[in-house]
Amino acid sequence: MTTDKRKRGAKKAGKAPAAQKSVRKPAAKAAARMPDAASEAASAPVRMRPTAGRRNPADAAQLGLELITSAPAVAAVMVAPGSPEAEHAQRIKTAVDELQAGNLEAAGAILEPMLAARAEDFETLHAGAVLRLRLGRFSEALELMQKAVTKNPGDAQAQQNLGAMLARQGRLEEAATYFTRAIAIDPRNVSAQTNLGLIYQSRGQIEAATACYKKAIAVDPGMAEGHSRLAAALKDVGDLPGAIASARRALELRPNYPEALGNLIHYLQHVCDWRDLPALEAKLDQLTGPALMRGTKSGETPLLSIVRSADPVRNLRVARAASKDLLASMASLNMHFPHDRRRGPRKKLTIGYLSGDFRNHPVAHLVRGLFQRHDRSRFRVIGYSYGPDDGSVYRSHIAASCDLFVDLRSTGTAAGARRIYEDGVDILIEITGYVAGHRLDIPALRPAPLQVSWLGFPGSTGAGFFDYAIVDQTVLPQSQATSFSERLIWMPHSYQINDSGQAISAKTFRRADFHLPENGFVFCCFNNTYKIEPKMFDLWMRLLKAVPGSVLWLLRSNAQAEENLKREAVARGVAPERLLFDGKLPKDQHLARLALADLALDTLIYNGHTTSSDALWAGVPVVGFSGTHFANRVSASLLTNLGLQELIAHNLERYEALVLELVRDPARLRGIRRTLAERRMRWPLFDTDRFVRNLEAALIGIWNLHEANKPPSPIVVADRDPMESAPFAPIPPAS
Repeated sequence: MTTDKRKRGAKKAGKAPAAQKSVRKPAAKAAARMPDAASEAASAPVRMRPTAGRRNPADAAQLGLELITSAPAVAAVMVAPGSPEAEHAQRIKTAVDELQAGNLEAAGAILEPMLAARAEDFETLHAGAVLRLRLGRFSEALELMQKAVTKNPGDAQAQQNLGAMLARQGRLEEAATYFTRAIAIDPRNVSAQTNLGLIYQSRGQIEAATACYKKAIAVDPGMAEGHSRLAAALKDVGDLPGAIASARRALELRPNYPEALGNLIHYLQHVCDWRDLPALEAKLDQLTGPALMRGTKSGETPLLSIVRSADPVRNLRVARAASKDLLASMASLNMHFPHDRRRGPRKKLTIGYLSGDFRNHPVAHLVRGLFQRHDRSRFRVIGYSYGPDDGSVYRSHIAASCDLFVDLRSTGTAAGARRIYEDGVDILIEITGYVAGHRLDIPALRPAPLQVSWLGFPGSTGAGFFDYAIVDQTVLPQSQATSFSERLIWMPHSYQINDSGQAISAKTFRRADFHLPENGFVFCCFNNTYKIEPKMFDLWMRLLKAVPGSVLWLLRSNAQAEENLKREAVARGVAPERLLFDGKLPKDQHLARLALADLALDTLIYNGHTTSSDALWAGVPVVGFSGTHFANRVSASLLTNLGLQELIAHNLERYEALVLELVRDPARLRGIRRTLAERRMRWPLFDTDRFVRNLEAALIGIWNLHEANKPPSPIVVADRDPMESAPFAPIPPAS
């Protein structure tokens, strides 16, 4: 789209956005804004409390800025009894009392006539602003609060409330100014301290955020929200023991605090401390069950749901509640993008890919070869990134492979959505989902006529603003289509793309380099520690006891997980030294070291995804577990598309037996490794060209339905190539 067309589009959709950093060839630099805050109207009578959660420090929308706003305090003033001033002061006090009690109708009956009669009175403006905010009349509330602060800039509470309202619009820098002013006026204003901490956390300034939360807690040690938010900040910097302690303190102060409880469970999963999980999860179910029945947000995030439950119906209910809450938080923006006027024939479809993972991240490892392979005679490709620029070869390769690469990291919700709309995106493909740091607030505003969820989150978004989700017949059989809110695009092979150009280091590793036994059997699992749970760990320990001299090789994620897993091994009669841990390496070296393992093991509720692909690409057979929801059918999808269904187990008994069969039949295992080596460059799983051609066919198909004014409908994509085609030529990695 040309610059002139962009300007015309801006006039149609609203004010032109602040400039974003875009990368064409060469890259252009421009200024940017901080992201918008995703927040909701207060349900409590006095204030909106900040939620706790595992957040990306670079993302304020995902951070959950449900900022604290308060009804104004009423100062005692010397007035003559019976005077108009005294009557006015009494009415204000009564109105504020009604606000604090949640009686909005009664407060409105007092305040609305006063707003009309004394619109320049500070107390009336302030109380009226809070009233209209509670009523959902955000624009009016903001205007009144701005007038109130102008009238009395020395009122800390008004400064803090205005900051909270600006933050809800994504105007975080302005909001931080007002929070800072409120603190300067009243250092004991815990609402301003907490909200300023949220702003710092959204910028990745975790040390400053932590200082704010600690100051708020020092003033009000009983502030459960402060402890919960401190826990989230500590988690962001990898201080899991500190995060766990702060989350526990929040629950001591407020035992029925769903967000803190959900976060504590996830923190404990990360460190593999399972001792309290049964009781904590039972309590979470007790607290969140009624909310899910009502379809309202609970303390269980969509990610936590798929990590701890393989029930696709429950997963969908949690996701629906989260998306409903997200949409409610977007209501104050009141944005609508007209798409009908853009219908009609076109030479190319513009495809936008939205992600926070265009960096050295497993998602980027998978999609690195996607963008350059799109047929430029039919498609224009734009990458929208809201994650950090880590300077990696993945980032630079993806940016160079797009026709346009836009950095939305410091861009608010409204401006980000407007940018996508003005770029003329026909189909927006979101590849992060409900994982850490997501920006589903942007697609929630519907900047593209068709929106697709894919790859990053192994489940339904539950969001009506996504028309389609990309799946396959293994991860989501047609019989389970109702467990997704989206219409489904069934790919002919795996839903997961892989990069056929992924390099494996030529460096020769020996087992001794990683303290692995030269002759013992080496099981490996490099999945994230939060995916490891007691049932599968029980099975793994039985395997070690059944195979003398064997070891289990795991990813070193955090010291606490290593300590806890060794303790759990001892409790199951396994010497702790048979669990070996290693940290991360550059990807090509990691793939080279993986080849030292004899067999890769899978996890139960949430399979290995990229980690399973990595093992297969490195030539290591994976014994996959196939369960009841998307997240634990991924390894089965990968193995199916290498013709290795013999390595798929559908229950734990068969899983254990299959592993032992392979260990005790070295010739069979060697044969599987040979088959894997032969098929790696021939079968669909690692054929990036074939995947892209099939994806393009799907995108054209859903666009044709849209152009025919037909509603989104399920699509079954026919394969564009015959099975076992000639070996495909990988595109080499970027230098």
